Amino acid sequence: MANDNEIGRVVAVDTAQVTIELNKDIKALTRSTYEGTFEVGCINSYIIVPIGGKRIVAMITRVVLTEDSELKADKTMVSLPSSRRLMKATMIGTIEGSSFKQGISVFPVLDTPVLITTKNDLDAIFGKKIQCDAINCDDPGYCIPIGKSAIFPDYDIKINPDVFFGKHAAIIGSTGSGKSCTIATILQSILEQPDVKQTNIVILDTNGEYRSAFQKENSDAKWIDALPKAKSLYIPSDQKEVERLIIPYWFMDSDDFTRLFRAQPGVQRPVLLKAISTARDVCRDSVSWVQIRYEIILELNRILGYSTGNEKSDSKCIRQLCEGLITYIGSQQNETTIAELSAEYTEVTKEILVSSISQIKDIVREGISSEGTQYESYAVIDMNKRQRIYNIVNPLLSTLTKPSATISSLNQATSDTPRYFSKFNFRYRYLENAMSRDDANSSRARDNCSTMLMRIYRLLEDTRFEFLFGPTQSEWPEIKHSLAVFIRDILGLESFETADENHYTKYNKDGNLTIPFYDRQSNKAQKSNVVIVDLSLLSSEVLENVTAILGRLIHEFLQRLSDSDVSGISRGEFPVVIVLEEAQNYIREGHRLEEESISKQVFERIAREGRKYGLGLVVASQRPSELSKTVLSQCNSFIVHRLQNPEDIRYFKEIVPGIFDQLLDQLPALAPRTALVLGECVQAPAIAIMREVNPAPKSKNPKFYHSWTTDKPKVPLVEAVCSKWEGNDEPTK
Repeated sequence: MANDNEIGRVVAVDTAQVTIELNKDIKALTRSTYEGTFEVGCINSYIIVPIGGKRIVAMITRVVLTEDSELKADKTMVSLPSSRRLMKATMIGTIEGSSFKQGISVFPVLDTPVLITTKNDLDAIFGKKIQCDAINCDDPGYCIPIGKSAIFPDYDIKINPDVFFGKHAAIIGSTGSGKSCTIATILQSILEQPDVKQTNIVILDTNGEYRSAFQKENSDAKWIDALPKAKSLYIPSDQKEVERLIIPYWFMDSDDFTRLFRAQPGVQRPVLLKAISTARDVCRDSVSWVQIRYEIILELNRILGYSTGNEKSDSKCIRQLCEGLITYIGSQQNETTIAELSAEYTEVTKEILVSSISQIKDIVREGISSEGTQYESYAVIDMNKRQRIYNIVNPLLSTLTKPSATISSLNQATSDTPRYFSKFNFRYRYLENAMSRDDANSSRARDNCSTMLMRIYRLLEDTRFEFLFGPTQSEWPEIKHSLAVFIRDILGLESFETADENHYTKYNKDGNLTIPFYDRQSNKAQKSNVVIVDLSLLSSEVLENVTAILGRLIHEFLQRLSDSDVSGISRGEFPVVIVLEEAQNYIREGHRLEEESISKQVFERIAREGRKYGLGLVVASQRPSELSKTVLSQCNSFIVHRLQNPEDIRYFKEIVPGIFDQLLDQLPALAPRTALVLGECVQAPAIAIMREVNPAPKSKNPKFYHSWTTDKPKVPLVEAVCSKWEGNDEPTK
């Protein structure tokens, strides 16, 4: 006797799909069973193909009607063509008992019966029984609701948070298809769970739209948390805002500086990295004689640099350097320190230094006329003088630059060490010294570095980059625990619990010297579940650099947690999620002839290695064809909204397994808020209607017609907006 649930037979099988011929007794494409009446052949619905004790689940992707001519032996008889109704379905998983798992290990054979899904089948596919049980925090399973099935509205679509975030996720769709609302509603759904007490979620918001999803304005026009259980921290990029984003320049590593200053290989990059490493080393708290040693080395190199010049003024500069160095070495304040230096380098005593520098001063004074008067004129440094200066300076440099056991034990800084240094000393001293030291002809080195120097000077003086380099006319103070305080702030952690009044540096907080992240933490910051970094007003010139710095600092911090003796926890016990909004803007694939984005390098590394350290990515993009293929291919979960660009669809099909090709063909027709959910994060691939987001991000479509027809149109305060745009302190009202 045929099964009441049987709707057809398998007539073709390949590695991913089956073709089913429907039974001829199904006239209205429905089947009535004791559970009710079910539609047959609905696109995106499921069918069952039993194989022994297993039940293969397939998702219907196509239904066709064909006609076959029937050949009769008696040619005098006329017969009508017979019709065949065929379905194609993609095999997505297997039910064993009451448990469903994605993937198949056995294949049906021809003429295998095909069944409609029963309630028990759907319960297994959607994991309803598992969802009703208490959540095991160590193995939560599919417990976070993100929407409902578009085909079976009685069933929720739920994701496994450990898989969704731990193995990275991509949320893709054309503009206006609902990506931002999907991200917001998923995060809100997590924060609404009764068992969730703390999260560490960082949103890199390039469109400035996520604040309203987690905060709301009260009657006093102040922003407060909108979700009952969740606290959020909003960090704007507008330099006029008090709580603005600040990333101190000394947090950057060698790659960050190289890309920002566009230092070219050859001369520029070595000069830049040498200057940075020297600047970091000199500014650290260390043994006093080590700092004196650096100062003397710097001045001797400057003397060598001027000795290669062909101008009379170079002789005068060398004389001034010598007189300043003699005064510095001979000062009573440095007497003890110079003695310590001599004890470390016995060949360099105070007397030898003063005598050698005095000889150099006498050499450049040779040929001087009208000395001490307004008509004083120096002679050019010829080859003879240059060689004599070299013979004096080189032995001193050779001695002072020798390896020292004391220096080795001081943990010297490199160009990658996130240690404070003076931007003015870096600009005016260490760059000059590095150019003199890296090239015997300093003028040639300066010519080679001219474009880099111009960019450095411009960036340090550009008010748009004060969030990075501080006020253009002053230094940021050297503050205690700056890196630790910044990491706490960007991850939404509370202030250091055992900090006393001496833990934080007291500095001038007036005017441009405000450091918001430091102020928040020193004022006993509370834990935040979500940190929204608004990058919408950030200069496009540094967007890649800023996202790279933030990603790299978080990644490297989590890497260093692996040392449990230092961190107090084990690897992966402090998970962090980074949401990358409009990711194609800073981790784009790019052309092979273009310079590779530093942000792309950072997030490709996170995509490959982040899971090991508890760092998950949620990548959102409206142009997957412009997104890094490495990042996208490392995502194991996908929520795909409407995609209409053929290039984007083709590119995306190359990333996901080929068995989903038929499902992806429907992407151009998806309605807003509707998405195809794929990957390990869900029980089975499904078309989902995403849950309503509340509150919503600022991503709604503009109401043009309402604006055109209203009697009271809203007119912006143009003068106030433009005044702030122009950088005026007092916007016009």
